[in-house]
Amino acid sequence: MLKMIGVLLVVTASTGLGFSVSRDLKLRIDQLHYLRKLMLMLQGEIKYVKAPLPEAFASIGRRIREPFQAFFAGVAQDMDHCEGETFQKIWDRRIREDLRETRLTKTDLESLRHMGENIGYLDHEMQLGTLGLYTEQLENEIHAAEKVFGSKSRIYHCLGVMGGIFIAILIL
Repeated sequence: MLKMIGVLLVVTASTGLGFSVSRDLKLRIDQLHYLRKLMLMLQGEIKYVKAPLPEAFASIGRRIREPFQAFFAGVAQDMDHCEGETFQKIWDRRIREDLRETRLTKTDLESLRHMGENIGYLDHEMQLGTLGLYTEQLENEIHAAEKVFGSKSRIYHCLGVMGGIFIAILIL
């Protein structure tokens, strides 16, 4: 009886692990979509409102959800109180501090970090061009992630179930 309960727990845990990994893939796609939306909002603030970067980040930071809210608000606050720190250093630090709990990959964060290298010191037109290029990169990454999600999601589900059954057989 105790062995059967153990087998059931192993199968349940491994199935849950497979579904959890699949859910993380979906959350990454959702966060990439949201990040794309935020970049479009930032473009709008710069292009139509003609807001300087600290004001644009603060304005967006008040209207969005976590974890990006802390990131945008933190960038705005640090730019207002920069104490000689460059925008790139502020950007890098905020990515490390505020976006570490996201489902974004290291490549996603590196791409975001690279975008921040260019946007901080440019004029409005160059900032808009940089944001436009980054938005296109995000769209490409979203399409690639969605393709991968369709096939890998099923694989992770099956591997979770089958792995649990395999371990259960070894236990028995």
